[in-house]
Amino acid sequence: MKKHLLIAGLICVATIPPTFAVTKCVKLNSSTTCTSRSGAFGQSNWSATCGGIEIQGVAFCGSQDGGSIGATSEKVMTSSTSDDNKNCWCKMVSPAVSSWVFNVSAESAGACAYLCAYNCASRAQSDASFRSGLFGSLSD
Repeated sequence: MKKHLLIAGLICVATIPPTFAVTKCVKLNSSTTCTSRSGAFGQSNWSATCGGIEIQGVAFCGSQDGGSIGATSEKVMTSSTSDDNKNCWCKMVSPAVSSWVFNVSAESAGACAYLCAYNCASRAQSDASFRSGLFGSLSD
């Protein structure tokens, strides 16, 4: 009986194909044009359709000034003084995860929180420097 179970087990192992990780390849770069966008006022999620691919992202207001549109960072600092958190940063989360990309400094933390997602979507559609920062950390 043990012999039959062993043979049946070996047959199962030999006939079940192994699984492999799946890699998703998407061609996105600064010259990719974005034809539509969505980012509501007062929300943290935004999206854009770039090169026929819908990208989704999140917006965040921090104290760290990126200096110029499209500058990237792996993390965004915040201040315990809420009025200092007026710098809008954007990150793509699908179909790939990008670095944080600097968008704009708002007049106040409240204005940043209200406008950041809208500005991320708009910038993705209109600014090659921003798209370069967003897509530049992706590899083939």
